[in-house]
Amino acid sequence: MPSQVPLILLFIFLLSLYLAIKTFKSKKAIPETTPQPDLELLYFLIRVPRGNEKQPLSAEQMFASLHGLLRETPEFQEHVSFEIASSEEGISFYVVMPQTIKEFVLGQIYSQYPDAEITQVSDYTSSLPKEGSFLAAGDLAMTKQFFFPIKTFRDFEVDPLAAITGSLSEMHHSGQVWWQVLFKPLPDRWQEAGHDFVSIERGEKKKFEGMTVQLIIEDIIKKFKELGVDVLRGLLFQDPKQEEEKKEEKKEMALSKSETLKLIEGKLTRLGFHCYMRIIASHPEKHLADDYVRRVSAAFRQYAQVNLNSFDYKLAVDAASELELYKKRVLPPETAMILTTDEMASIFHFPNISVETPAINWSPAKHGEPPLNLPISDCTYFGRTTYRDKLIKFGIRDEDRRRHMYLIGKTGTGKSTVFKNMIAQDLNEGRGVGVIDPHGQLIEEILELIPDHRLNDVIIFDPSDDEFPVALNMLEADPDDVGMRNLLASGLLSAFRKNFEYSWGPRLEYLLNNAILTLIAVERTTMLGLVRLLIDKNYRKYIVYQIEDPVLKDFWEREYKEFESNQRMATEAVAPIQNKVGRFLASSTLRNILGQAKSTVRFDDAMNEGKILLVNLAKGRIGEDNANLLGSLIVSRLNFMAMQRVKIPESERKDFNLYVDEFQNFASGDFASILSEARKYRLNLHLTHQYTKQLPEEIMDAIIGNVGTMMVFTLGAPDASDLETEFAPYFTPSDLINLEKHHFFVKLMIDNMTSGPFSGVSLPPPSHSTGNKEKVLAISREKYGKPREEVERYVGRWVSRQFDLGMAKAEERKEEV
Repeated sequence: MPSQVPLILLFIFLLSLYLAIKTFKSKKAIPETTPQPDLELLYFLIRVPRGNEKQPLSAEQMFASLHGLLRETPEFQEHVSFEIASSEEGISFYVVMPQTIKEFVLGQIYSQYPDAEITQVSDYTSSLPKEGSFLAAGDLAMTKQFFFPIKTFRDFEVDPLAAITGSLSEMHHSGQVWWQVLFKPLPDRWQEAGHDFVSIERGEKKKFEGMTVQLIIEDIIKKFKELGVDVLRGLLFQDPKQEEEKKEEKKEMALSKSETLKLIEGKLTRLGFHCYMRIIASHPEKHLADDYVRRVSAAFRQYAQVNLNSFDYKLAVDAASELELYKKRVLPPETAMILTTDEMASIFHFPNISVETPAINWSPAKHGEPPLNLPISDCTYFGRTTYRDKLIKFGIRDEDRRRHMYLIGKTGTGKSTVFKNMIAQDLNEGRGVGVIDPHGQLIEEILELIPDHRLNDVIIFDPSDDEFPVALNMLEADPDDVGMRNLLASGLLSAFRKNFEYSWGPRLEYLLNNAILTLIAVERTTMLGLVRLLIDKNYRKYIVYQIEDPVLKDFWEREYKEFESNQRMATEAVAPIQNKVGRFLASSTLRNILGQAKSTVRFDDAMNEGKILLVNLAKGRIGEDNANLLGSLIVSRLNFMAMQRVKIPESERKDFNLYVDEFQNFASGDFASILSEARKYRLNLHLTHQYTKQLPEEIMDAIIGNVGTMMVFTLGAPDASDLETEFAPYFTPSDLINLEKHHFFVKLMIDNMTSGPFSGVSLPPPSHSTGNKEKVLAISREKYGKPREEVERYVGRWVSRQFDLGMAKAEERKEEV
């Protein structure tokens, strides 16, 4: 043993000399350039869809394209950093680069991963160092000369990224671990040393022939190294038989010399990058931080090939200094690691569907490319595009709004935010606006946005305002226009049918239709007369005497009398109307609004004069059933008044933008005709609801067939399946389900043509307040409301008044005089 000590010392000396020469030679393979100056760094989070099917081959092509960063005569060469960071929030993928090469780098990523979501973020590394936590750091280096290849993705049956992300996923509470690979492209001179090695090994070039002094020394050192290894083996392995078995095992595993050289030549044909890899870990317990580094570095052992290359790690002595180098993305010029495009793609690529590591930060949904003719000016804005992180503000033009807008999505996903933005612009631009809100919150927010120049345009219809009820006579119409009377009756009947569908029948419909038509034909009647007409004979005589329609007269004087003569039939026919309509009108709140003969709120004036109609149907104040029926009646009357605009030349019809939140509550059976006809009369509908099953099939079909602009926010699985064909082939049901809050897919009407689907995010809601809410409430009350006492006296007189045939005749004679 003592006699072998000098030989061991000689071996150590020669090994040190060998490593020094190796480092020198590596420096020659990496051109000397000025270190990258302190350029502004940009940080981007990259997320791909969970269904991403891109294999590592796509990453190889991406790295081949990124080699285009190479400068021919560089003063300095920019470098890029791909990084994976794991914390309690999950595993995220990043790219960091100087601002000067942003467009190029992102363009190459998008070219191979077109569905990637790339978002500029702040530097995640600012979270460390963290008080109360320990740091650990290490770097990874190649065990052999750079021209020896590692195992690449083509040699794996399973995606090698799974092992790396798996090592990052086993996090303890409060721990973090990061990994980065910095790289910059190299010119083709880096292969020269590798070609020399292959030529010598094949005997194509004699040893020392044409070789530099450094190469000659290296060869000598190699021989001494082999000798030294043999000596060490002799010292370590006392059992000659065991040593011989290990030699035989290694011999079986080793590649033949020709295979090794062939693989080296394969690496030398590819583009190369100067690389450096770091690992940073943090945890309140020191041993766990160290363990994180070891665990991640162990995942890189999978790239080892016998007789070829592998990675080894070195734990940093000064972890704090290594953290600063990580944060500054420093690529040390003296490092000797050179990886080719396929090797880079093997150690870093974006996860695909085969990587099942939990907690990966996937993109919730794909982003779609907007059309080239996207409206970005002279429009009503409501969103920004999200495709490739280009947040272009866009909207919809006035003429395209006439084909209506339809928004669907779960509650709280951002539909009302779109409405609020559009309404705010309509208010400021002086457009006619109508809002029907079943919750009341949207109305309250809009009242804070009313500009000074529109204080006198606001009509507030709020049934819960008991002190100053407005007047809205649903039966008010031109008694001489028979066609319009029939249209009004049809709309009202449809509203009742929608809300009484569970007890609806042909007899009820027949009676109610004739009652409505009869009352419409007589001036100054209201909905309070519906039940009274059926049960009060004297009132019925009073009304029937005044109508001229022979069919209606015959119904009341002959057919209805037969109903009354059969007590059971009369009860079965009239009781449902008494029950439904009577209960609705029993509310003093609604009775005071609907029981006044002369309307103070005129929907035709609101539309034709471009006013602001705010209908607050908060269910918590007037009851859900009452809110739904009243809303249906209002929508029906708005449509009726819109159709009256047929008398106005089309060029003179003002657009009236009607926003209906949760419109399924008010969508009666004739809504399909409203969708198809309203645009002619410039009643532009903007509709929202939460899921398709809220609507009858015929109404849903009418929406799909007639709505020009369709927006979907986050959907449930059944709705995603139902609407899949509308957004295929680019967006899948999974995309519709996984949309983030305020994000949407839209098919936008542009110049009377519907665009293909694309993605967007709603604009932030307007936050400014004009401070005019109280002024608006006071002005609206003064113009359209009446004191409750006055209204109740009027309704009370009508209820207590005894009507009869003689009274009708007396009124007729009075009119003649």
